[in-house]
Amino acid sequence: MNILIIKCGNTYPEIIKRFGNFDDLIIKHSLLPAHTFSIYNIYKGEKLPHPVEFAAAVITGSHYNINQRFDWIKQLQDWVTTARYAHLPLLGICFGHQIIAKALGGTVQKNENGPNIGKATILPDKEQPENPLFKGTGNEFESFVSHGWTVKTPGPGTNVIARDLKGNIMALQSDNIIGIQFHPEFTESIVKIYLKEAKLPASRLLGVKLRSEYKNQSILPNFFSHIVNF
Repeated sequence: MNILIIKCGNTYPEIIKRFGNFDDLIIKHSLLPAHTFSIYNIYKGEKLPHPVEFAAAVITGSHYNINQRFDWIKQLQDWVTTARYAHLPLLGICFGHQIIAKALGGTVQKNENGPNIGKATILPDKEQPENPLFKGTGNEFESFVSHGWTVKTPGPGTNVIARDLKGNIMALQSDNIIGIQFHPEFTESIVKIYLKEAKLPASRLLGVKLRSEYKNQSILPNFFSHIVNF
C-alpha cells in the first residue's frame, strides 16, 4: 500500500542538515518503512495524482501561508475537496491543517499575538473520548507548535476534536480527514531552532521540554494504525 506525502515547502537548512526535512520527520515518526511513502513536492509544481491511487495522504507543514496567491495552494485546496469525496484518509499538519479547514469551508486568520512557537497543551474533546487519533494520550498531552496563522472556524460537517488551554482549535475532523495544528513530528531540538530563527528571547528555549513526549509521538502511529488501518 502506498501513502502520499504532499510536501509544501522546506524547513530551515539547519534542521534539514541535522534532522531532515518535513517529509523525513513524518516518515521517521510514522514508524512505517520509508518505501511505504511517495513524496510529491507540490510547491515545486509537481502535479498530484488522484486520491484514489493512495491508501492515505499527509500534507506537511510549511513556511508559506494558505492565503498567499500561489497556484499550487489553490490546486491543493481543490485536491483536498476531491480527497473528501474519494473518502481518502488524510492528515494535515499545521499548514496542512489550515488548508484542510479552508477547503472544507472553514476560516483561517493570522494570529493576533504574532507567531506561536514552543509547546501547547492539547485537550481532546471529552465528548469524543474514543477518538482513535488520541489513543493513549489521556485527557491532555503536550505537543510542539510553530505557526503564524490559525483556524478560526471549522467548516460545515467538520468537528473540532481538540483545543488548547486558551480554546484555540488544535485539531478538526470530517470523516477520515483530520487536521492538527500541532507538530507531533517535531522534537525539542527542532523547536529550539525555530525559536532561534524567530529571534525570540533566549529564555523561551527553557520552556519547550514536553512532560510526556511519548504521548506526542503516538499521534502519527495512531493515524496510520487506527484511521488508515494500515
